[in-house]
Amino acid sequence: MCCKLVLLAGFVLSAGGISATPIGTIQGSGAAARPGTYTIEAVVTGVYANLSPAGFYVQDEAATADGDPATADALFVVVPNPTVSIGDRVRITGVVREDAAAPSFNQAVLTVPAITVVSSGSELPAFVTISNAAFSAATAERYEGMRVQFSAPVTVTDNFSLKQRGELVLSAQGLTYQPTQFIDPNDEPATGTSSTGTRNLAAVQAYQTANDNKSLVLDDGSSAANPKPTPYLDPASGTVRVGSTLSGLRGIMGYGYGKWRIQPLPGAGAPVIKTERPKAPPAFGPLDLKLASFNVLNYFNGDGDGEGGGFPTARGAKTPEDFARQRRKIILALSQMNADVVGLTEIENDGNGSASAIQDLVNGLNEAMGAGTYIFVNDGDANQQPNNTDLIHCAIIYKPKAVAPLGPPLVATVQGVFERPPLAQVFVTQRKERPDTLGFIVNHFKSKGSGSGTNADQNDGQGGSNDRRRAQARALVQFINQTVIPAGAARVVSAGDYNANYEEDPMDIMRAAGLVPATPPTSASYVFKGLTGSLDHAVITNNLVGFVDVQKWHINSAEPNALEYDVAGDATDITTPFRSSDHDPVLIGVNFAGIRNSLYRPKNRLFVYPGPAAGPEAFSLAGVPARAGALTLNFSLPQGPRMLSLHGTPALLEGQLNNYTAHLAPGIYVLTVRGAGFSQTQRVMKE
Repeated sequence: MCCKLVLLAGFVLSAGGISATPIGTIQGSGAAARPGTYTIEAVVTGVYANLSPAGFYVQDEAATADGDPATADALFVVVPNPTVSIGDRVRITGVVREDAAAPSFNQAVLTVPAITVVSSGSELPAFVTISNAAFSAATAERYEGMRVQFSAPVTVTDNFSLKQRGELVLSAQGLTYQPTQFIDPNDEPATGTSSTGTRNLAAVQAYQTANDNKSLVLDDGSSAANPKPTPYLDPASGTVRVGSTLSGLRGIMGYGYGKWRIQPLPGAGAPVIKTERPKAPPAFGPLDLKLASFNVLNYFNGDGDGEGGGFPTARGAKTPEDFARQRRKIILALSQMNADVVGLTEIENDGNGSASAIQDLVNGLNEAMGAGTYIFVNDGDANQQPNNTDLIHCAIIYKPKAVAPLGPPLVATVQGVFERPPLAQVFVTQRKERPDTLGFIVNHFKSKGSGSGTNADQNDGQGGSNDRRRAQARALVQFINQTVIPAGAARVVSAGDYNANYEEDPMDIMRAAGLVPATPPTSASYVFKGLTGSLDHAVITNNLVGFVDVQKWHINSAEPNALEYDVAGDATDITTPFRSSDHDPVLIGVNFAGIRNSLYRPKNRLFVYPGPAAGPEAFSLAGVPARAGALTLNFSLPQGPRMLSLHGTPALLEGQLNNYTAHLAPGIYVLTVRGAGFSQTQRVMKE
């Protein structure tokens, strides 16, 4: 046997003389490798000189592996400035350990190695194929250090650390949602009206455990901070979005910082991520009005005195140059939405004067879209919004050619409940000979990031200050019933940033009052720590069900925060609306004669709720027995009111179900199906 001796770490070992131990025997089938001094002979599969610690991975060839699929056949060899190459067959003696301390960090590593390169150009071990459906981080120890490939596309769930660390979080089984987007801490089934207690907490925790188990990190093979260039960006769009997919992922299954992580392969094996952005705002059928709500990411044009000067600002841009970038992107997003009425959150609370933030934004929109396109609702205070204790406030802008105010602006006056009180305005439509009226409210509830006492995080999935948000939800219901509706608005849309996911207590309080969150739980607007959810909602009075269509425009939450003006700086792309904020805008189409599609959509928009773990399941009548004959289908809101009744043969109903339900607002419905000797009740979701 021809041998090449390499001196590393102060040791020299001649090949031969000591039998090699299969790595699978060292790794074992337990949670950690068996510590001790070993000699191994294996093939170099990946070299990572820029990891910390640096080193390379080795894996047994098929002929020398232990043949046990429950044991990993690979190790990471810790060595600075590795000189081996992929395909080298090496013989190494060293100390194996797997513990929390350096340099292991809970990865099986071989330290103080004496390395001999036996030969070069060896065939690499075959990839171990991992079934996406079966993958679990809890049982991934069997793949540690090995060459692996996934059987199906994986999904990007978090890009927060992409610029800083060059890494993405992936899921083997689709997006990871906030548990409380689907699981109610109090109610089972979900979408109930209880807003206290933790009867269903175990289900919330189980959902998060499932999220953790289907997740892993795609590393860039380096520990360098702020790598240049930033890896994994789509060369055309310069981004990688949450929800992007990666087909045929191959790499080495490493471990570090408490997570399994795929270390990429060089050359043709390098990961390539498919990224697509929405080409335009969501399309609607014929509308009488288009409404929107938009969190404008602390839009401060000055230091809060209404004079439009003074940088850095308290919460927004730090320099005039940064503000110019932020302003350009916000105006671009709003102009493309082209809504008749827009509720704004996170805009500077500096009054309504000529140099105020709200006037500055309206000026910019009118410069971009034409003089007089928008004006703002003047809440009556030139210096600060009444009953507001925060640096930011809620605001409303509208097109005077589309609507006219009916009566004065309405600000919630209840004391000690809101930091940023709801702002409402009753509008009369202007485009039709016979006008319609509509009440519009913009809200911004207390955030989840802080709280003490009863407002401390209760570890129920709802974050801090949930008790505060419950009080705000109750006060909002009172504001709608006792102030907005008596002002002339029988129909009300209440939109904005509720800082509560779909199944959380504040939403339940509004459901209990007969209000309807008009989007399904899959309609997301915000990503936090790799979990997709919706803090932004359009809540409607139930007499508007069937007359509104609510959609999110996904231009922000899925994008890397590195694209924000305050992070990207001079590199900010001011030609697109993407990552103009950290929340997605909510768009609300209103047709007072009933929502209908502009074109027939043959695709079924009704799905079983909650869907199976494998993915969405379209609702079908195929399972109804033939003996049932003609069927009656009743669609009701979870709170009880019936919204639609249909009758006909299963074939007729199945073929036309999408058309028959077109006017129903997106959301959750209780569907009862009855026929001869047959009755079935289940929940369905309309997208």
